[in-house]
Amino acid sequence: MMNFKQWVIDLFKDERGSTSVKPVIALLGSLFLSTTMTINSFSHADFAPADNLVDAVLIITAIGMGADTLDKFSSPSKKKKEETIDDTEA
Repeated sequence: MMNFKQWVIDLFKDERGSTSVKPVIALLGSLFLSTTMTINSFSHADFAPADNLVDAVLIITAIGMGADTLDKFSSPSKKKKEETIDDTEA
């Protein structure tokens, strides 16, 4: 049975079982954006970060999440194609 710690560790692994940097970047970017927006809601407008900086982190985070999602959904189809090719050759 998988515990919570193992489940969280498995979230950051790719289809080969090694740690992937894309979900790590997406998580760190999400935490950074959430923290920045929370702190900005309690501070004056003079202390707000530059809009370009927030947009850049948002784009990097979105790319990290999107690339990880594409990897998760594209890997089974590649395995099925390889199995089909192997079955037809045998």
